[in-house]
Amino acid sequence: SITCSFIQQLTLTCKAEVVNQSYTTTYGVAVRAEAIDRDALHVAGIVRGVNASIVEPVAGSERQLRRSTLTAEVLRQNQSQATLRIELRDNETGAPIILDDSSRWYPIGGTTRNGYITIAGQQVETNASGVAIVTVDDPGIYTARYHPGSWLGHNPAYVSDTATARWHPLGTIDGWFAFLFEIFWQFIPFFVMFYAGHRLLRMLGPEDLFQRDP
Repeated sequence: SITCSFIQQLTLTCKAEVVNQSYTTTYGVAVRAEAIDRDALHVAGIVRGVNASIVEPVAGSERQLRRSTLTAEVLRQNQSQATLRIELRDNETGAPIILDDSSRWYPIGGTTRNGYITIAGQQVETNASGVAIVTVDDPGIYTARYHPGSWLGHNPAYVSDTATARWHPLGTIDGWFAFLFEIFWQFIPFFVMFYAGHRLLRMLGPEDLFQRDP
């Protein structure tokens, strides 16, 4: 990197530093606009006397911006966890949106579709069917959010979308049965103590406390 500074507004001093670690070079700048006049577009660099020409990507500069449809539902559940099914599709065509976040770098106009979905503190990608499976342990309301990749390398490009899914063990018949069984199990010691006290009073106390002759 090069750092320049003025000393007493008379002398320009420049210091060039050596880069000792790997870095990613910048090969261009991309600008997004709904309508643009190419003839009126002017690019100014930071170096005087250096001109830059506008280069159109091989795949073209036009980009389609579409809405995405994200859905989330409870696939199966038990008392300890639930499995959520998340599906991501093109809102216009209904085609699945396949995500691959393995690479953060891609050329402008490339075919790789980056992006990811966040839910319950996890980051997941969809498979070839546009589906992702997530397992959660705590009951509650879970919000899934689609984070699309940059519009530079995707055509069509998508906007973000959200979906929610609710999970609670009492949402099923098995959950209610387990809940009632747990309550009964917790009250067993109280029933035993009540029965034992009742029998003890019958054994030690007068009989007329429990039974009277007509």
